[in-house]
Amino acid sequence: MEKEIKDLFFELTNKQVRSIEEITTGFCNKNYLINNAYVLRKAIFPRDETISFENEEMIHQAIEKLNCSEKIVYFNKEDGTKISKFIHGTRFYYNTPTIEQIVYVAKLIKKIQKSGIEVPFKYDAVSKLQVYKKNIPEDLYINQTYERQVIREYQKIEEKYPLVISHNDLVKGNLLFKFNGVSFIDREYASMNNPLFDLASFISENNLSNEQQDFFLNKFFGSKYNNMTKKRIDIVIKLQDILFYYWALYQFKLKHQDIFKKIADEKYERIKSTGYSF
Repeated sequence: MEKEIKDLFFELTNKQVRSIEEITTGFCNKNYLINNAYVLRKAIFPRDETISFENEEMIHQAIEKLNCSEKIVYFNKEDGTKISKFIHGTRFYYNTPTIEQIVYVAKLIKKIQKSGIEVPFKYDAVSKLQVYKKNIPEDLYINQTYERQVIREYQKIEEKYPLVISHNDLVKGNLLFKFNGVSFIDREYASMNNPLFDLASFISENNLSNEQQDFFLNKFFGSKYNNMTKKRIDIVIKLQDILFYYWALYQFKLKHQDIFKKIADEKYERIKSTGYSF
């Protein structure tokens, strides 16, 4: 595999590979740090049928001027091969984001949402949920009364907000913190979406405590933060837990990697903890 990656990198860049190291933080792709300067991504197939490499390329082009993500050197919209500049001097958080890091995330989400950038496709969470769900056995479905209730409440929220450009997958591995900010990387799922979705994603995927959530949302909304907004974000989080429970089982079926079963189990425990009610 290493020789294959070296040959591919030379073919695409005309640069020799002096060093190569696999980056192990991704689940759905293979990533390699090359010459301590570039990251080469190779997609793992079979792929999530709800995503499009063509859309991902369009997203990167649209947001490039914001300097909020990795700089793309090469992108193949047919097979998802991507080469980007390695972002030096970055780090992940350890157990939980610091107050400073939470502020950086709030500021960057706000900057992106206020940019006015648009792309001609939308993240349809409910449609994605149905695609993932139909690919797994019915005996793994969660309580259907609860699921329908969450979807209804989520769709009511969707009607209340204009769409904005969104990352839609703010897991720990997609947050690269610098000494004075943060970059959001890996935009396979990025698109137009409800503005609450990224806020809920950061809270949910990074397991923020109640105190951290309130701090984060206060930083984002300022004086406009209120109980109604918090309730709406809680519903979006519930929808995401269901969505990514089915997503993880779908990925497990495709790739047979235990990490996806672990994610599904974690999401299921969170869903159960809600008591299946509002």
